[in-house]
Amino acid sequence: MDNDEIVLLWTPDRTESDPLEMIRFDTATNVLRVFPRSIERDELRDQFDRIRELRLEGYGWDPSEHSEESDRFGLLRAVGLPLGFNVFYAYGLGIHRHYQAFVRTIEGHSTGTVLSFTRDGTEGQSQDGDVFRVSLQRFEHYRAAVERNKGRSRVAASRVNEAERHNTVADLFDLPQVNVKYGRNEIVRRLTEEVSTGYVLNAADRGVLVDQVSAAAPSVAREEPERFGRLRTDIELVSLDTLVEQFEGALAGGHASSSSESYWQRFFDANRFALQQLFAMPIVTLIPQAHLRGADALGGGARIADFLCANSVTRTAMVVEIKTPGTTIMEPRPYRGGEASGVHAVHKNLSGTIAQLQSQMAAIPQELSSQLARTPNLNLDPWNDVRGAIIVGKVSSLSAPQLESFVRYRSALSTVTILGYDEVLERLKGLLAMLGGSRDSVSSA
Repeated sequence: MDNDEIVLLWTPDRTESDPLEMIRFDTATNVLRVFPRSIERDELRDQFDRIRELRLEGYGWDPSEHSEESDRFGLLRAVGLPLGFNVFYAYGLGIHRHYQAFVRTIEGHSTGTVLSFTRDGTEGQSQDGDVFRVSLQRFEHYRAAVERNKGRSRVAASRVNEAERHNTVADLFDLPQVNVKYGRNEIVRRLTEEVSTGYVLNAADRGVLVDQVSAAAPSVAREEPERFGRLRTDIELVSLDTLVEQFEGALAGGHASSSSESYWQRFFDANRFALQQLFAMPIVTLIPQAHLRGADALGGGARIADFLCANSVTRTAMVVEIKTPGTTIMEPRPYRGGEASGVHAVHKNLSGTIAQLQSQMAAIPQELSSQLARTPNLNLDPWNDVRGAIIVGKVSSLSAPQLESFVRYRSALSTVTILGYDEVLERLKGLLAMLGGSRDSVSSA
């Protein structure tokens, strides 16, 4: 306590620094003051160039329950801050990085060191010039818009990027240039056109997009759930249809070779939806090119996975390795027996990949678990039921004896799933058929 004020201090771990003031609450005026900082190079620094204090006027903060230990990582976090604020003391309180532009814009057009969020609607610069007031509702409107815009742009951006990737290298393989696939659904079509061309016909069309997709979506979902469900299904079908078309074209073209591993890693990174459909568990992709173990002092020994995923229910880990459709997965000559009925061994390309994957899986409880405390946004269980998956080769290219040996070998792997690229394509086609029948059956809005 400091007179009528409650002061919360934080001392960074493993440092000899003096305690840092994080929060100050005036019990007489109900004003909460947060001192915004971000962690940089293991040190808490000021988050903004000039603004040193975020003030919440009449916010209704409860000082008796100011902090708690996080269930995820055991880190101490502040309780009761608005959405859009950072809450972990160890990483600095203040504004989340996705929404800091809101504060920086105000900082660039005002004076003073205090940004005060109000509930009474009073906004503008104070007479002494040191405080700028803005409504908390205005900040929440911006925060919600950022989240909304991130989600609705993914499908459109993926289509435009895929066309750009193809056209950039098309002349190297004597391939024709392709146009961006806009799709049949009008909303998705206009979103894609916006990303591709920088405009959607005219300003009136932009207004229709914003009004109908953004503002009206919650109301439509409540008042006309069937219509909203059809719109959502159309968007999903158009996206899946395009994904299948791109996947099929890449397999039939120059990206089927054994030298196209980086292309397929980028493809699955841009189309993470494809990964989510492939395994017998609900997964979400957390990190591409995840460092499961860092390099030693000589720069060696690092273990980097193509994708680190998690079971969205149990939060257990899955490591995914991406090879190429042209990777040989079984030895061409039988290990025992004749050509027609012999037993074939796994090719070193596949056995080496499995060994690599198992090493990465072992690094999760051994190495990654210690890093999770420094990665608060990574909700992952590193200890239980760690699994791996490999997308490699084409199963349809195997002879009957090779296929029999491959299936027998694959089924004996208890913690590793192996899928051929042709199997991935058929699963995506099957999902599209289940949802919409065929590519031609995707309806317009």
